[in-house]
Amino acid sequence: MHPVVSRLASLAAGSAAVCALALGGVVAGLPSEAHAQASVLLKHQSAKAVVETVDHDARELLLREANGHLITIEYGSAVRDLPHVNAGDKLSISFVETLGADLAPPGSPLPESTLTTARGYVHGHPRGVIASFRRERAKIDSIDLPTHTVSFSTEDGSSHVAVLRTQAMQDFLKTLKVGDVIDITRMESISYVILNEQTEAAQDAANAAAAAGATSAPGAPVPATAPQPATVPTAPVAPAQ
Repeated sequence: MHPVVSRLASLAAGSAAVCALALGGVVAGLPSEAHAQASVLLKHQSAKAVVETVDHDARELLLREANGHLITIEYGSAVRDLPHVNAGDKLSISFVETLGADLAPPGSPLPESTLTTARGYVHGHPRGVIASFRRERAKIDSIDLPTHTVSFSTEDGSSHVAVLRTQAMQDFLKTLKVGDVIDITRMESISYVILNEQTEAAQDAANAAAAAGATSAPGAPVPATAPQPATVPTAPVAPAQ
């Protein structure tokens, strides 16, 4: 399993689960008849925060929300392409967590945990995204449909018992039988946009220049030989991972 990439203490408070499949989240997907699978949205929260400290050795950021809560982000040595963040930077952050389960085809290789990162701009503001996909394989040991309970064992030899609380997972359970092998994927994604005043001022100036260049003065004739004013291109927006 890939080490935890982000630990959002204040955002994740009070959301303990019995185990990887003990869910109470919002339905994000339904099982397919062609390929049994299910996905649920566990968490989707947004907040504004200020960077308290940046620990380059530990690869950690300490953020403080407007309500005073502290958030620690562990981004790991694999993250190299995010915008540079400094103490005092103002951030808009968004945290998403999902959980999915798929019936593993016979003979398929073990799932691998991965890390995805991206950077770019949103309306002129630097943006960073980190998405961690933690995957593991499990074998179904027992199923109790009336109570929506399943027991399963993972590759490390540990056993788990889960009560499935969402309709998507309950429907998925109906497609399984004892001995089936499933792949479990937990996705944690954090994205942030740097909202410093100097960045905002630069974007406002660029927008004003674009508006001035694209609009002629009222009633002022434009000579036929005069070059047309150029429109200042807006900054590209990076796709979310």
